[in-house]
Amino acid sequence: MVIDCIPFFNELDILKLRLHILDPLVDRFVIEEATHTFSGLPKDLCFEKNREMFEEFLPKITYLVVDNSPEEISTHERDKFQKNALAKALTDASDEDVLILSDVDEIPNPAVLQELVKRFDPDKIYHLAQRNFYCYLNMEEVSGNLLSITGEFPGVERRMWLGTKVFAKKNIPESGIIDLREISPEDPRSVRVADGGWHFGYMGSCHETDVSRRVGTKVVAAAHQEYNTEDVLAEVKDRLILGEDIFGRNAVFQWAVVDESYPQYLLEHKSEYDYLIMPPISRGKKAFVKIWMLIKRFCRKVRRRIRRIL
Repeated sequence: MVIDCIPFFNELDILKLRLHILDPLVDRFVIEEATHTFSGLPKDLCFEKNREMFEEFLPKITYLVVDNSPEEISTHERDKFQKNALAKALTDASDEDVLILSDVDEIPNPAVLQELVKRFDPDKIYHLAQRNFYCYLNMEEVSGNLLSITGEFPGVERRMWLGTKVFAKKNIPESGIIDLREISPEDPRSVRVADGGWHFGYMGSCHETDVSRRVGTKVVAAAHQEYNTEDVLAEVKDRLILGEDIFGRNAVFQWAVVDESYPQYLLEHKSEYDYLIMPPISRGKKAFVKIWMLIKRFCRKVRRRIRRIL
């Protein structure tokens, strides 16, 4: 049996994409959703409210609601607490079952996953090396500097996002299933799997098409509250157009063509995801955005000074 374990926030569109892509290979989907964000704010159960969107998959779905998140813990501890609840749905899993663990936006390449399942070794932990996109399906990080918490394997020339983990139940540590995301590439059980899929980060939402509002909702809810600032949220689209990381990290983003290297389901339903595809970016537009961004920064500084005076 192949079981896909998915922590879920509000990314209805990305969840729909994932389910359609992996449905032919997966026997059961375990979806975990919490009543509070990682930052501790109350939230609606987005999947529950939109269950009809996934009617064709419901026979395969085990839906877990985490409604007991502790209050007096850090954002990162709350993140782990909620995601570790996924293991509650795995009590009947055997050590021969293939378990997939990744955030909803880290989608395995189905062709590669199919081959992995055929040669699956329950003593190994497979790290799927994935292309990394932010905010739009075709804005790709190309420097290799923006990595998952796993890092990368030594000596790899083109560093990728090691998001999805594939493993057997016996490899789940006592500290919780989510700690598998921190397993070192140098662990003797670790195996890197090339062409492992796509990380479509910061783009899923609950019926929101505006990129700044999509990102803003995620940032306010996220464990990384250091990014929850006025400047970050005001410059999301501008930074992307300029090929910069939305959080100001050392990364480079390039516009990409949505071609045969993308999931087949996405290509066949591209019109449904038009709002997640960045149009071509001209040099003139980049020049305009750069100047306009500087003007807006100046205006924000002036407003802050006025507020301090008043």
